[in-house]
Amino acid sequence: MNIHEQFEEFLAKLGVEMERPEDGQRERVEPTYDADDARPEVSIFQASRDHYGVFYRLDVVEQRPELRVIVPAERGKTKMHIYLVRLSEHMPLSATFVDMAVYEGSETFERGREAAWQHLLYATAEIMKQLFWAGDLEYMTFPEEIEVYPLLR
Repeated sequence: MNIHEQFEEFLAKLGVEMERPEDGQRERVEPTYDADDARPEVSIFQASRDHYGVFYRLDVVEQRPELRVIVPAERGKTKMHIYLVRLSEHMPLSATFVDMAVYEGSETFERGREAAWQHLLYATAEIMKQLFWAGDLEYMTFPEEIEVYPLLR
């Protein structure tokens, strides 16, 4: 079961029914990777301290940080919107994750690699959150350092 199916199952247990648009009913912006095949190297789920009812899922997928922002909504079957936030390719921080993935460090470093990934991801996610909330969700305009894809609206 992939992460999307796990998340859908989690939501179903909370009484959320996923909306299933019929073919051609609604155009959706898809992320540039095959979501079914991509497996996160690190995943963290957290509630927002600054925005009531908002949750974040932080992942490193294919050596790239991803932030999913789950925002409550008053309309629609799911009563939520989900956005995928990624760093822009020209943002210097995005190369750090690729460099870290191929780096072969000492035994001591390798024992702490997962913790280092998580700390790096937390710090990067804070930057991504700040940039996301500085944008305009209605017009889908955001600072150039991030790319935002609506996954569920």
